[in-house]
Amino acid sequence: MERAYKALQRQYRGAKLHYGKGLTETGETRKVGDVFVRLMVLERSELKSAFRDRSFGTAAEANRRIEHVFNELTRDASAGARRSVELSELFHPESGTSGGDASFRVLLLASAGCGKTTLMTKFCPLMWANRELWCSEFDLVICGELRNEEIRGANGLSDLLGGWSSLGVESVDDRQCIVDFVANNPHRVCLILDGLDETRFESCSDFVKAVLKGEKLNGIRLLLTSRPCDDVFNLCEAYPFSQRVELVGFLPEDVEVYVKRVLDEQKAAELLSVIGEDQNLASVMSTPYFASRVCELFKWSERIPRCVSDIFELMVLQIVSCRTLKSYKKWKEVPADLQKQILDLGEFAFRMLVTQQLCFSE
Repeated sequence: MERAYKALQRQYRGAKLHYGKGLTETGETRKVGDVFVRLMVLERSELKSAFRDRSFGTAAEANRRIEHVFNELTRDASAGARRSVELSELFHPESGTSGGDASFRVLLLASAGCGKTTLMTKFCPLMWANRELWCSEFDLVICGELRNEEIRGANGLSDLLGGWSSLGVESVDDRQCIVDFVANNPHRVCLILDGLDETRFESCSDFVKAVLKGEKLNGIRLLLTSRPCDDVFNLCEAYPFSQRVELVGFLPEDVEVYVKRVLDEQKAAELLSVIGEDQNLASVMSTPYFASRVCELFKWSERIPRCVSDIFELMVLQIVSCRTLKSYKKWKEVPADLQKQILDLGEFAFRMLVTQQLCFSE
């Protein structure tokens, strides 16, 4: 078990951020505050009636409306009974207890680009591996993605923990040690499953459905991440979570701190001046992912992208110009890093088209 534990630690310490910066102890980015400026996780006492309104029309329209309502409530300090919580407080709410035999399920909601995947599948496992978070609560922290067909279709614990390539545990014996430990000590295990909104509940196996409902793996501490959407709120109502929290994006003061941190003084002043005059750009900058893109693209192109369509256009130009296209005939195949950049950009474009945030002039 010790060898499997150390393999997990090595994997988490060697994780990479979406933008390629290492999370290792010698890497450029190691602390949560380096990315999030000010980490704000809020706990809400109840679901708002607006989420239960089923008169939105199509599923896509419903989810757009739900996310809009969610964003408005999250940014309005007077809306709903909420309190700020630390990551160490997850699984320890003011009401209830994390003890006992029942599964303890936490749902973390955040809009696209707020960093829920980075926080929960990169930073939290890293901090656990470095004994900075949950080290007294959990002997194992295991991450998985519900978009992974192997996980979504799991018919048992061994299948559910089957994404071994991402965990860095290669030995068959070590894998079995982890499966046995989870089965015998579920209350000492935190299982993080990312992307509940990206998976139709009906497409999951019966075993995974039971895990998501809290009916299997009694005692395990389960943390699910999701964007706010109709299917997720239906699941919340039918099978209430032990704790429900929200990850907040950048507030105006956070934007200023972030811009000054990543740009030189002259460029930071220019960008902040434009943000102050352009409400649309100010809205774009409230999403950490977009804020990072705007700053990076401004440094690269000397042009400030003012909307999502501008960001997409400049990202395409950046990808193309950063390659020596004259030498493309020498490639036996498209380089792996370029393939990944193009696929990431395609996923970004699809998400923005679905949410009607990206449009093309022709």
